[in-house]
Amino acid sequence: MNNVGLKRGHLEIMDYRDDYSKIYENEKDELLKIYKDKISFIDHVGSTSIKNIKSKPIIDILIQTDDLDDFINYTESKVEGETYTVKKEPTMGGDYLIRKEEEGKVKAFIHVYKTGDMNGITSIMFRDYLNSHEDEKKRYEELKIELYEKYKNDRKQYTLEKDKYIKGVINKAIEEKNK
Repeated sequence: MNNVGLKRGHLEIMDYRDDYSKIYENEKDELLKIYKDKISFIDHVGSTSIKNIKSKPIIDILIQTDDLDDFINYTESKVEGETYTVKKEPTMGGDYLIRKEEEGKVKAFIHVYKTGDMNGITSIMFRDYLNSHEDEKKRYEELKIELYEKYKNDRKQYTLEKDKYIKGVINKAIEEKNK
C-alpha cells in the first residue's frame, strides 16, 4: 500500500490508477487473515473502485458481518493499534469505520456493516451503476473536481456535498433494478 494514502483530514484527488484493484486485493487478503470467519462479505467500493475517474488515493473496503457486536469487540481488543484505528465519533453512513494508517497516512477506510444493511448494499449499487453508465460517471467526476476546487480545505463539506449526488445515483440504480 505504499502508493496510496493521505494525511488524516487532508483532501486531494488524483487520476485513476490501474493498480487500485491489486492494492484492494492485497488488503482484502490481509483482512481475511485478521478476521477469519467474522467476515461474511468483503468488496472494493468507493471511487477507487470506479474505473477511470479521479479519486482520493485511499482504498475503500466494504465488510459485512453477521455479528457486528462480536466484530467490534474483536477489533477493539485484538486489532486496533498503530495500523488499524477505529473512528470513535458517528459516521455519515452509519458504518463502523476502521482506518488503516501507515507512515502517517490513511491508506484505507474499512466500512463495516451488519450483513444485509442497506448502506452496504447501496455502496455496491452505486459502484456498479457508475461503472456501467459512462455519462453518470463523467458527471460524478466533474462534480468531484468542482467540489475539490471549492472545498479542498474542508473535507467534511466536500463529502457532504458529494453525498447529495450519491443518493440521487443510488435512487437511479434502485429504479433501474426494479424495472
